[in-house]
Amino acid sequence: MNQSTRGSSWIWSKKKRRKSCKLRFNSERLWEPNYLKAKCKELGLEEEYLRYQIRLMISYLRVFFVLNTIVTATHCFVIIFFTNHKTLLYIDLPFYIVPNIAMLLCLSINLFENFVHRHRWVLAASSILATIISVSSDIAQCVVHTKWSLNNTFDTYNLCMIYMFLPITSFMLAASLATSVSVVYIMYFLCSLATRRMYSAQREREFAQAMVDVFHYLCFNMLGMFFRMMNDTLVRCSFLDRHQFMMEELWLRNARRQESMLLNSILPPQIAKSLQKSIKERIKATEHGSIINRAQMHFSSPLAIQIHPDVSILYADVVNYTYLTTTLRVEKLVTILHDLYGRFDMAASIFKVQRIKFLGDCYYCVAGLHEPDPDHAICAVSLGISMIANIQEVKKQRNLNIDMRIGVHSGNLFAGVLGVAKLQLDIWGPDVEIANHLESTGEPGYVHVSSRTLASLNLDDYTVIPGTIKAQEDPVLQKHPMSTYLITGAAQRDSYQQSRDPHPASMLDIQSRPKQHSRSSKQLSTTEELQMEFRNMPVGGFDCSYCLPSKPGQNKKKQTKNDLGMFCAAFKDSRVEWDFLRRPDYMLKYSILMAWFIGNCLVFIQLVTNRRNCPPCILVDILAFFYLTALLCISWYKKYCHWMYRNDETRLYGPFSCLVFRLFEGIQQSMSRRLLLYLSILGTYFLVVFLIVINCEADLFQLSFIEAKLYRYEVSRDVCFHPWAFTNMMALILGTSYMFSRISFSLKTIISLCDYDSLFDSGSRPCDANNSHICDVLFKREAGGVQHKDEF
Repeated sequence: MNQSTRGSSWIWSKKKRRKSCKLRFNSERLWEPNYLKAKCKELGLEEEYLRYQIRLMISYLRVFFVLNTIVTATHCFVIIFFTNHKTLLYIDLPFYIVPNIAMLLCLSINLFENFVHRHRWVLAASSILATIISVSSDIAQCVVHTKWSLNNTFDTYNLCMIYMFLPITSFMLAASLATSVSVVYIMYFLCSLATRRMYSAQREREFAQAMVDVFHYLCFNMLGMFFRMMNDTLVRCSFLDRHQFMMEELWLRNARRQESMLLNSILPPQIAKSLQKSIKERIKATEHGSIINRAQMHFSSPLAIQIHPDVSILYADVVNYTYLTTTLRVEKLVTILHDLYGRFDMAASIFKVQRIKFLGDCYYCVAGLHEPDPDHAICAVSLGISMIANIQEVKKQRNLNIDMRIGVHSGNLFAGVLGVAKLQLDIWGPDVEIANHLESTGEPGYVHVSSRTLASLNLDDYTVIPGTIKAQEDPVLQKHPMSTYLITGAAQRDSYQQSRDPHPASMLDIQSRPKQHSRSSKQLSTTEELQMEFRNMPVGGFDCSYCLPSKPGQNKKKQTKNDLGMFCAAFKDSRVEWDFLRRPDYMLKYSILMAWFIGNCLVFIQLVTNRRNCPPCILVDILAFFYLTALLCISWYKKYCHWMYRNDETRLYGPFSCLVFRLFEGIQQSMSRRLLLYLSILGTYFLVVFLIVINCEADLFQLSFIEAKLYRYEVSRDVCFHPWAFTNMMALILGTSYMFSRISFSLKTIISLCDYDSLFDSGSRPCDANNSHICDVLFKREAGGVQHKDEF
């Protein structure tokens, strides 16, 4: 019995472990605004991000210039051709044209990018001034027309302008400015309610209408703040991705540069390139699954062995090397040789001489092998004199009896790489053998050169004496009759001082070599390269920099390939567009939070706007509230668990939590499910809004409309519903429809075009009511649509 109980408990615990799960939040954490800000500060990119953000906002401002001009021209066209009172045009047109021109002139100072970067306060100051101009002109027009009860034309448009287009880098400043504008509009509306005869400030309906306007401005401010947060998150994420890409590219570029420098320090560039090409071909063949045997690994002879005409060969030998090996400890001998050969390599780099190898006390190299050099003889002899100066310095410092014997000869040679598993560069030819025998028959402290080498030197720079008797008697040199000479002179102080470093760098440190140092000094540092790359990052919008003449010596920004199409913010490559839409939407929970808030506001506005009791409306409102709240809980449950148990990464969650996690992850990672969710939310919105229309008494409304036409008085707004409240609700739905990412922009545009229907066509207003409502909705849709395209 006891064993069966233990067995059943073990099975039960095993099933429980299977149903439990861990929280996976790493991918979503990378899209958290706080994490992105902290990452930018950690990498020291906040200043560069601010500069890029300013460039981005200037590009938005260019788009706004075009958009605002279109809106103003359209508005003027509507009031000119569709107004019922032409005499008012002389008052209205200046209110539209003059303030817009003044606003654009005020904002145009931000187009001077260099000036704005030096004086960043100009961004906020010009934005505040432009907002004051726009809001003042909008309210002033309503104040001037005291005969009419007018609504503000550009209240929502001004809020969209502040949040989306004005170059305000601070989120708090943008939110404060937009909130202040909303308060001004609300105060003006309340003053209008209290002063106009057709309204009574004590009436409950007017208070409800005021609350509707308050919620309308609150919702648009929330949409604007949400847009700023989303835009900042997307831009920061793209900026960090770009930084990572550029760092990897720079690391790869530097690795290739160091690889090339290392190979060039060992092999001539021609042979090094052949070797690199062969290695790349092997790697490609391995990636494709090809099997490479050792018989295929050798290099072809034209690539491995090359003829180098017109070069100078230097052979050097340490005198008394045998004495050193018998009197010094091995560690000290190796240290001395490392010091000597390190100095020789430094000097060889200065004189552009390619070291071939060193064997014990023998060191030989070639001038003119790296690249053709008409002064190869001068470089070789100068290196020899520098080597003698260096060994004299070591002799004096370490109190050693050593010297240097050097031979130099000019001619032709064969150079190539031998071996398969271990490569080895070497040189061959009669002239190589002559240089070797010139060294062995020379005198310590002198450079022993042939007559061919001497003919390429400027004799005024050296002390020249006849060669040695050993050279005249040497059998190899006798096969090639020539005169030999001993040369001495003063070493160049640059090479001598630089190579007399008591702690010469190891040859493994490629960047410490003078040749490479001078080469890398021409290259930009990593920080400067990053700054250049960041300043060449595309910003979208209308870039007019290529149309303007550039100053002398000023390079234009590198053009980047634009992969986006002109319309619908879609990639030109349909495969890339499809891959983009199928990616997980890690910002979905924020979009659902915004949808929940807007949905509740729509429910409140609908309840306030209804003129009579409607039990079905209340039932639909309750269902809409619970549906949106359920979506909110599902989408934020994962983040809530991460916030509550962020210090316990090994925590196991129960079946219910795992079910919620999987449900939201399924929606988050599936394009079709996200699309279904998006359409269901908009459908819920439309159902809530259209209950206002359904609840309207059509017969009573038509009777009131006929009486208003017959007796020439204003139609009462209490008969059915307030038309502007309905229009503002539709505008809120339009704004929310653009706040979901990873949804095709063309689909959003189609839905927004289907949102509005001409339901209002009454009133004795100066302008036709239908045209007014259409213009209001279209202006708001265009502001959101253009900005949505630019955020990509």
